[in-house]
Amino acid sequence: MRYLGENCPYCGLEFCEGDDIVVCPECATPHHRACWFAHGDCANAEKHAEGFVWKKQADPEPEPEKPETSETPEENGGRLDIVCPDCGKVSPNGTLRCPDCGALLVPFNPMMGGEPPVAQFRPGFDAEEKVGDMKAGDVALFCRVGGTHYIKAFRKIAAGKKLSINWGAAFFSPFWFFYRKLYQAGAIFLALFVATSVWMMPASEDFYETYETIQYELSAVYEEGGDEAVDAAVDGYMPELREKMKPLYLPMAIQFALHVVAALIGDKLYYKKAKKDIAQARREKSDVRAFQLELFKRGGTSFLWAAACVAANRALLYLAAWLLTV
Repeated sequence: MRYLGENCPYCGLEFCEGDDIVVCPECATPHHRACWFAHGDCANAEKHAEGFVWKKQADPEPEPEKPETSETPEENGGRLDIVCPDCGKVSPNGTLRCPDCGALLVPFNPMMGGEPPVAQFRPGFDAEEKVGDMKAGDVALFCRVGGTHYIKAFRKIAAGKKLSINWGAAFFSPFWFFYRKLYQAGAIFLALFVATSVWMMPASEDFYETYETIQYELSAVYEEGGDEAVDAAVDGYMPELREKMKPLYLPMAIQFALHVVAALIGDKLYYKKAKKDIAQARREKSDVRAFQLELFKRGGTSFLWAAACVAANRALLYLAAWLLTV
């Protein structure tokens, strides 16, 4: 093949026999077809106005040996995920555009040879941008899902802005903390939510028993006197229902306050975790690929832990309800 020994200007990998190659019609620069479509243009497009014409290298330099990594693709389960820097969506290798936001992704083709990267970012994303003491690329790899939100939130926190609201933590506490691997905070919130729920159980049971009794009595009133009779009877029952609700006000207010607190501290706790884990991964892994693999291991999300939190919450509430009836 004419281009054997030459390198693709985008991925830097040497062309091999059987590679699908696209040649720029203006300057004759060869590219892997996947790289051409991923970037959408010639790598030397900026030089076209100068009359640039690609030429073969006379004596190509030997490719330097790649440093050994702590994990091989086989040991890592062949994980070649691509992280979208715009929305954090993790897509399978070979995906050209993010299925969520449509951002252009840079795929890796195992047929081209070489060590596969864990993740690559699309052109235009500044992975070296400083976000506090971290890099934007490291934050995106660490967070994976929702990377854009957390890069923006971490910028504000690093700049000293106090207010940062995490709606996931607000609506899905305590499960969100386990989903983001914030286990200590998750355990504290789980305990507080369970405690307040157990506190409400006797008053809740009393309220619903009264409510069901009233519903039964209103059905009898409706059969005898119709809607007008029901309306008059409801006014008489309302004071009793309000009285039954009073013991629920305080624990319900505490649970609402817990959701608000979770919303206000969620991003800050996650920022501290990301900062700590990224710094530790950099100390332990000098190789770039091993470092990225370590970020994938430490960061990301865990549906398993979130599901375990849901199961634990239900189990504790069922146990409490059973003990209260014994």
